[in-house]
Amino acid sequence: MACRFLNISTSGYYDWASRPPSPRAVADAELTRTIRRIHADSRETYGAPRVLAELRLGLGVNVSRKRVARRMRLDGITGVAHRRKHRGWKRTPRPTTIS
Repeated sequence: MACRFLNISTSGYYDWASRPPSPRAVADAELTRTIRRIHADSRETYGAPRVLAELRLGLGVNVSRKRVARRMRLDGITGVAHRRKHRGWKRTPRPTTIS
C-alpha cells in the first residue's frame, strides 16, 4: 500500500531496506560515539567548539566545525552556557553646567 502511495516499486523498496549502511553513515555513527565520550569526560560541559578542539588536537581526527555541531545537535548534546550577569545599575547622567 505504501509503495503504491509513494509511486515506487515493491522490489525497489526491499532493495533499499536490505542495503547496508553507507560509509558516511558508519563514519557519522563512530563520530557521534566519540563526541558522546568527550562530552561525558568533560562532565557534560563542553560545547561544539571545545569538542572540536579535543577531536582535532587531542585525537587527531580531521573533521569540520559544522559537522561536529550538526552531530551534537542531532544527538541532543549541548554544552553549558554561562551568561553574564546583568547588573542593575545605570550610569549616572553627566552633570549639567550652569553658566
